[in-house]
Amino acid sequence: MGIKLEHNGISGITKQLIERMDRAIITQLQMLGEELAAYAKDNHTYTDQTGNLTNSIGYAVVRNKEIISFGGATQPGVSVDSALKVVNDMLSDAQSSYSLIIVAGMNYAAYVEAKGYNVILPAELKAKKDFPTAMNKIINKVLSKISSNN
Repeated sequence: MGIKLEHNGISGITKQLIERMDRAIITQLQMLGEELAAYAKDNHTYTDQTGNLTNSIGYAVVRNKEIISFGGATQPGVSVDSALKVVNDMLSDAQSSYSLIIVAGMNYAAYVEAKGYNVILPAELKAKKDFPTAMNKIINKVLSKISSNN
């Protein structure tokens, strides 16, 4: 999922509009990332014995394969470090545009999910539903600004 903004050789009001849209997309993706990380943590079906798996659930907002924002993973140390490692491993597969990556950083997360327990699958399904709505909000705001300036 992604949106790509191009602004080579553009100046003036159009450049300002693109910069504002860039900030709006990043903000919207951060809000969606926070919501999805919380949703995954609230809707897991495994027994959370140590808290590490739940605390390693996080998100990254990526633009052009570069991490712009990281959050959601709540316990400094192994959980956050593991989540960041997974995000960094996924950067090569990210689009050359905007991406929202939701991760469970512990190396056994896939095993737990393969056993039939929800780890981040509910958040992934919610993202597929909510992402277009989030981007449409931005597009509608931009169109509204453009029409009010004309």
